[in-house]
Amino acid sequence: MAKPADENWKGIPHFRVRADVTSSNAWRVLSYSGKALYADLRAKLRMGSNGNVNATLSEMKHVGWVSAATLSKALYELQAVGLIVKTRGGGVERGSKVCSLYGFTDLDINQIPKLNIEKRRPSYEYRNFKSTAEARSALQTGVAKLRDEGIARKGKVRAQKKIDASIIEQVKPVIDSEIEQERCFTYSKTEQDKRYANAA
Repeated sequence: MAKPADENWKGIPHFRVRADVTSSNAWRVLSYSGKALYADLRAKLRMGSNGNVNATLSEMKHVGWVSAATLSKALYELQAVGLIVKTRGGGVERGSKVCSLYGFTDLDINQIPKLNIEKRRPSYEYRNFKSTAEARSALQTGVAKLRDEGIARKGKVRAQKKIDASIIEQVKPVIDSEIEQERCFTYSKTEQDKRYANAA
């Protein structure tokens, strides 16, 4: 006698995707890399972990992602059509080493205080597109906007680093010259003490 269907899944990690996601106009306009990333991120979900899903290249390379540019573009696509939402900014955005975190818009996002993630109900944003043309337009606009924001943030960080470096360079010669002056002064004072000692 065959086991019930659900018995075959017991203890085996798996993920489920709603049929209204894969039949949506948002899904239809995604690139193959966008669809692949959706599946790879969905596979990382565990009970109550929606909103705490990262897409760092160091983790994603274990499932075949080798290009940071391809990964970033796929992430931008998923956000642009409302299939995922960023729950915490990271990296250049926060000026820190923590990574960005994401959640799926068709599932509840639980509150995780230690990660500053707020509780959210499913928004189903991917359902908002009445045609593929509308979804494609949102995709192109959204990807361009998200990419420009990322480039702008990187530019600000680079500019800040240059400013910090130039300030250090300006301060460094002053510190060096003060040390040199002190050395000269100390040296000449020692010489004077030796002369006084010899004269006595």
